[in-house]
Amino acid sequence: MHARFAKYKRRSELPKVSMNINVSTDNCSFDKHYLVKESASAEMTIELEFEKIVSMQSKIQRQRDLIALIHSELKKFQWVISESVNIEITWYLDAVERQETDKVGDLDNITKPILDAFTGENGVLIDDAQIGSIHTYWLSRNDQKVDNIVKIKLSFNNDYCFNKNDLIFIQYSGAVCTPMNVNFDEHISMYGALAVIKARKKHRLTAEKLKEMGANADRYLVVSSYDMHRTRLNGFNSSTIYSLPKFRQKCLNHGFTYTALLNLRKAHEKAIKSS
Repeated sequence: MHARFAKYKRRSELPKVSMNINVSTDNCSFDKHYLVKESASAEMTIELEFEKIVSMQSKIQRQRDLIALIHSELKKFQWVISESVNIEITWYLDAVERQETDKVGDLDNITKPILDAFTGENGVLIDDAQIGSIHTYWLSRNDQKVDNIVKIKLSFNNDYCFNKNDLIFIQYSGAVCTPMNVNFDEHISMYGALAVIKARKKHRLTAEKLKEMGANADRYLVVSSYDMHRTRLNGFNSSTIYSLPKFRQKCLNHGFTYTALLNLRKAHEKAIKSS
């Protein structure tokens, strides 16, 4: 049985720069990272039109205008991806202009400013290190089209996404952080986060002991689609990044004490018996 994915489109313009943007999605939307639960495959496509290409050599303000334009749409997504993504970028350029002038830079030069806009709290990626593959190429555009066009298609597994509204990062092992959705008004939410961190720390401890014995199980016990270095979180407000002691203290401040944990477990056992 083939599922028919819903598609969403939105168009917006920022008057300060001569650029337009159009965003379309497949099996996801601005408020949901999935539309068909049975499928983990999702895509988003961003189409940009510029009168003048922005490259790494462009003026800082033009690069900022480009990032602001992309952020104007991507910040509307209420979730962020934590897994590896695949990106395909197609440039529709004036072939003669590209050959006869230096107005259009090399593909790597004109691609980097765009990718920078995909990360952080106003983007859809935590960090550009998540880009598992990138395919960039150019085609000669139709002469009837005045502006240059670029289409960016981002493919990802939507099982690995976090809502932005209660997203935090817990730094639990050296500089290693992991993203979590935590509601500090719910004991079960805080308990779940602490339980996951405890398990991850045990995995790392076991990996260290195996290394001491001459075996290496890091790929099984350490490598994760969720863990990332603290320096990769520059696109997020520092107030959302917690050391483990700071996170535990905040849980205590919100009433999640040892007694609260016991009550939570008792309520769970009671629910099982009555079911």
